[in-house]
Amino acid sequence: MPHIANYAITSGLSGCYMPNSGPHLVTASTRKELAAAIRAEIDFQGFPKSCFDQVKIRNLWRFISRNGSSVAHFRITHGSEEIAFHGLTETETAAFEAE
Repeated sequence: MPHIANYAITSGLSGCYMPNSGPHLVTASTRKELAAAIRAEIDFQGFPKSCFDQVKIRNLWRFISRNGSSVAHFRITHGSEEIAFHGLTETETAAFEAE
């Protein structure tokens, strides 16, 4: 099954130009996979589980299914920290994987 959602994820202080962590790739073929990846990132960064509620996963997946993830960027914030999900095209994903 092809990946529908492709994201480079960074984290750091909200509003800063330079993230604390370099981007890493997340791909998902289903809404359930994307939700699990988002929850894992929230847990890894030490954000409260309630931060997942900032992502309207049903609406996000519907948008991604119609338009692709390359135009579906979003961020999750907690205090002054944020996790940024940068949508990627298939070409950008392939280049990221090749690095």
